Amino acid sequence: MIEEIKLSSIVTLLIFGGMFLGGSSIQFMSLLLKRNSLYLQLFCGGLLVGLFAFELLPEVFSDFQMIGIFTGISIGIFIMFMMEIVLHKNTFQTRQTDTIYLLFVALFIHSIPTGISFGMSLQSGQIINYGLLIAFFLHHVPEGMVIMASMPFIKKKNKLFVTFCFMLSMVIGLNIFMGMNMRVDSIKLTTIMMGMTIGTIGYVTFYELLWKKAKYLSKEKVALAVVLGIVSIHFFLQLLPTHQ
Repeated sequence: MIEEIKLSSIVTLLIFGGMFLGGSSIQFMSLLLKRNSLYLQLFCGGLLVGLFAFELLPEVFSDFQMIGIFTGISIGIFIMFMMEIVLHKNTFQTRQTDTIYLLFVALFIHSIPTGISFGMSLQSGQIINYGLLIAFFLHHVPEGMVIMASMPFIKKKNKLFVTFCFMLSMVIGLNIFMGMNMRVDSIKLTTIMMGMTIGTIGYVTFYELLWKKAKYLSKEKVALAVVLGIVSIHFFLQLLPTHQ
């Protein structure tokens, strides 16, 4: 039990550190771009498209049943629709801040199957080494970038960014701990949760970050920013020990 708590805590800190590094890099990039948030949001949309193409979709198609995945996608999209309705009825929010809250929900959902699946894999004897820990750290750098890029107009955004990163890293750590202690095969639940991940993150990526933001720039500039994000995440993933 003590070792499981220790491992979960270490991974939680690494995830938080990766997200924080990603957010800090976006802050630096915003200075270079003279705070033009649209380019950064489209770039981060490209990062998410790349994660879909190079990592999430190949994993889903190879490891899970499609019926469960499509069920989860439907649930995820429904959750996003309901979230938008709630946000639009809230007079304290504006459409400019919708994206960050929808993104948080999507990443929160994504953290559940990610943490549980990894925790359960440790039961089968997966070895924890420095390469895997580095992968955990680096893998969450893009997530931190997307979170920070999605909150350019929010007051006290640095405080909100740290809060979101802390909450997401804690959720993953707790789910890793739960996964290590599960004695029941939860493949059906994991399948549906992975589908919900695709539905929610896909909604935020293609509708909130790309479709809505692309209206304000020329098609050439939009394509350049998105392709740059896709290419960047492709080469970034090659740095991960688990992709080599």
